[in-house]
Amino acid sequence: MPDMERLSFEDAWRGYLKWAHRLPPAPPPVTPQRISGIAEVIGDFDVVILDNFGVLSLGPPVIPAGPPAYAVIRNAGTAIRVISNDGSKELSAMLESHRRRGYHFAADEIYAGLSLLEDAAREAVDGLWAAIGLDPLPVPSASFEARNWSRERFDLDMAVGLLLMDCGNFGREDFRPVLESFKRSPRPVIVCNPDLTAPYSDAMSLEPGYLAHWLADEAGIEPLFLGKPFPEVYRRALDDFPNVPPERVLCVGDTLHTDVLGGRHLGMKTLLVETGFTRGQDPLALADESGIWPDFIASSI
Repeated sequence: MPDMERLSFEDAWRGYLKWAHRLPPAPPPVTPQRISGIAEVIGDFDVVILDNFGVLSLGPPVIPAGPPAYAVIRNAGTAIRVISNDGSKELSAMLESHRRRGYHFAADEIYAGLSLLEDAAREAVDGLWAAIGLDPLPVPSASFEARNWSRERFDLDMAVGLLLMDCGNFGREDFRPVLESFKRSPRPVIVCNPDLTAPYSDAMSLEPGYLAHWLADEAGIEPLFLGKPFPEVYRRALDDFPNVPPERVLCVGDTLHTDVLGGRHLGMKTLLVETGFTRGQDPLALADESGIWPDFIASSI
């Protein structure tokens, strides 16, 4: 894993449970069907929505089952969309990362919370925004004035808002000055990556969603979340298929509180895979504790 702050499964899981009140409500329970992988059910769906981390990759490394499953979906003629909470990369960089792993997506097949930032910027307060992210910031410069506080550490009190994009090697101790500034003077917060954590090969990382919920608790601010499990990013993808009913769309992911909750909230079917956040865990016990139930469970895609 890169030089990032690590988050334990227990820390992330407690966070998802604690902060569930800021997420869409849990849908009615279903009884999950365990399957061998997506090939077993691909004929029942017209569209597949894929997560990246934990489904297709674990950071740079590809998940071995991913490329064969990708081929199954393509060969079946099923439409693909990728919905990722990646808040660090421009679309061109996402496409190149996928290509190196053997996934040849088109530009119009990928959506992310970052895809919604330009629209959010039109409604945002004018002025300088402090950003936490990687350089160069993938910000629509024509509509957003943002500087990377995680790199420059300028006076936070002069910022009109906070843009949470990617933690990189920015950790919880680094975030404490942000908490103090926004407690003194609450301002808008936009979160391009609502994930609390992301699975890598050997650990899990701290992600912006964790910092956003922590800030919300401390400063009484309700952030604007742009990615999964919130519905707008899914609606962008579903607008491509106006004649496909939601139950003919399968969302594949590794996290109950993002992929499964987001998909089922809009009436889609969901497949939870055990190659990412849930690896080494009992998915039925997690579903029971959270009240979020997938339609299918598989060891990998």
